[in-house]
Amino acid sequence: MKKLLIPIFGMTVLTFFNSCSDDFIDVNKNVNEAYTNQTSPKDRLSAAETVIYRTQAVTMNRFGNLMMNAWAGNIYFFASPYGDEFRMRADSQFYNGIWDNLYLGIANYQAIIDHPDAANYPHHVAIAKIMKAYYMQMIVDLYNDAPYSEAFKGQALKNPKYDKGKDIYKALIGELKQSMTLLNQTPTKSTYNLIAAEDPIFSASSATPTSLDNWRKMANTVKLKMLVRLSKCTDPEVITWRNAELQTMSSSPADYISADVRINPGYNAASSVQRNPYYQSYGRIDIDANDYNPTWRQTFASDHIIKSLTGQTSLTSGVTDARLGRLFIANAMSSPNISPANYVGQVQGGGKIAGADEGTFAMLGLFMSYNSGANTPTVLSQLPGYVLTLSEVKFLQAEAALVYPTYLTFNAQTSFNDAVTASFVTFGSTTAAATSYLAAVSTKPGVGWAATTDKIQAIQYQKWIALTNINPTETYISYTKTGYPVLPMPVGSYYPTRPKRLMYAQSEFISNTANVPNPSIDDMYSINQYSPFWLK
Repeated sequence: MKKLLIPIFGMTVLTFFNSCSDDFIDVNKNVNEAYTNQTSPKDRLSAAETVIYRTQAVTMNRFGNLMMNAWAGNIYFFASPYGDEFRMRADSQFYNGIWDNLYLGIANYQAIIDHPDAANYPHHVAIAKIMKAYYMQMIVDLYNDAPYSEAFKGQALKNPKYDKGKDIYKALIGELKQSMTLLNQTPTKSTYNLIAAEDPIFSASSATPTSLDNWRKMANTVKLKMLVRLSKCTDPEVITWRNAELQTMSSSPADYISADVRINPGYNAASSVQRNPYYQSYGRIDIDANDYNPTWRQTFASDHIIKSLTGQTSLTSGVTDARLGRLFIANAMSSPNISPANYVGQVQGGGKIAGADEGTFAMLGLFMSYNSGANTPTVLSQLPGYVLTLSEVKFLQAEAALVYPTYLTFNAQTSFNDAVTASFVTFGSTTAAATSYLAAVSTKPGVGWAATTDKIQAIQYQKWIALTNINPTETYISYTKTGYPVLPMPVGSYYPTRPKRLMYAQSEFISNTANVPNPSIDDMYSINQYSPFWLK
C-alpha cells in the first residue's frame, strides 16, 4: 500500500471510503475544487456520517475495550497480541489513528457547513454541526487543547493554531445552539429538504423516515453530555458559562434520544468497504477468506470482565449477568456455547495457563446481531452500527441528576434502571431478565443502586458493561473523570495507572510543528497543564 503524508488540517476532501488502493488520492487532480463545484450538502451527508463512524466502530472500539480491561490477547496463537496496549506507553504513535481519522471525518462535516450553497440546506448544515460537536468533543476529551478555530481551512491554512479545550467546548455548545435554529428553518425549495436516503443515521434508527425531531433530541443529548462532563471542573470561567447553559436544559426525557441511534448506509456483504465496519474488523468469520477473521481470533475476553459477568468478583459475587452470552462466547475455538460455567478469560498481559489452549477461552460473541436473532456472517455484516445507545443516554441522565440537582430533575434511580434495561434489550435479552438482574444486584455495593453510597460508582460499573463492544472509549473517558469502575492494570504495564489523555499524533509533530504542544509521555499519566481541562 502506498501512503502519502498529508497535513490533516489541509485535507478537506470528502472521503467516501477508507481505501488501500494506489489511486486513493491522485495528486495530479485538484480534488477539493472538484468536490466544491460538483457536490452539494445533500450529496455529502451520507458519506460524512458513514466515514467517521468507521473510526468509532473499529479503532476506538479496540482502544476502549483494551483500556477498560474487557479484551485480552490470544497468546496461544499470536506472539504478542495487544502488547502496546498492555504496556500502556502513550507515545505519539499510540492510537494516532484516532486523532488523524476523527479530524478527517470532522472535516467532511465542516465541508457541509462551509459549502458555498449552505444557506439553502439548513437541515443538512444543522446535522453537520451536531455531529461535528459529537466527535470534536471526543478530541478534546482525549487530547485537551486542539486546533479548532483555524482548523479545516484546507490549503489556505495548513498549520492551524491550537485552541484551549475549554474554548472548544464553549464553541461547540454554540454550534449546537445554532443547529437548533437551523432545524427550525424551512429550505427555500422543497428539493433542498432532507430525505431519509441522505441520512443513514436516523433512517437506520427506526422504521420511519428521518425526522428532524430526532436531530433536535440528538443536539440536546450531545449538549447534555458535554455539560455533565464539566461537573468537576473548577475553572471559574467555565463554571459561569456552564451554569448558564444548564439553566436552558430540559429535565424531560422526551426531549432527549429515546432509542438506540444506529447507522446503516446500505451495508452489504459484497466487499470489505461495504460491510458493517465493526463486523468486518471483529466478526468471527472473514467472509472473503471463509475462515476465522484474524482480528477476532486475536481477541480473548479478559479475565476481569468474565469474572465480573459471572459473579466471581467481590462486587458481583454470586450474580451472573445475562448480557454475557451476547458479549462473548465460551470455548469459542472448540465447542462454542454460552453456559456461564464454561467461560474463561485471559489476564491482560498474563502468561499461558497450564493445560489450556486457545479453545479454552471466551472470545467475541454475537456483538453485531444484538436483538435481530441473525448470526450468519453475510447477514451480520449488513446490520446497522451503533452510534449512540439509549443505555448511554439514560446513564447520562442519571449522572446529570446527581451532579446538577439544582438544574436537572431527572429521576436518577429510574434513569439508572432504564439504562440497565435498555442495555439488556440492545444486547438481545429481555426486560424481564433486566428486572431480575436489577433485583439481584440491588444489595451489591458498587453495582446496584440501593446498596451503593456513591451512586456514580454504580453508574460507571453498569456503563462499562453496557458500552463494551459498542462505545468503550466513552467509558474510558468517564473512567478518567470518575475513577470508576476500579480495574486491574495489565501485567507488564510500564505505568501504574492508565493514561489520563493521549499524546498528540505523530502527524502533528511532523506537519504542525510550530503549534503542537509538546508534553512528555510522563505527562499523560497525571493531572497537569496538559490534562483534559475538565479534570482541573
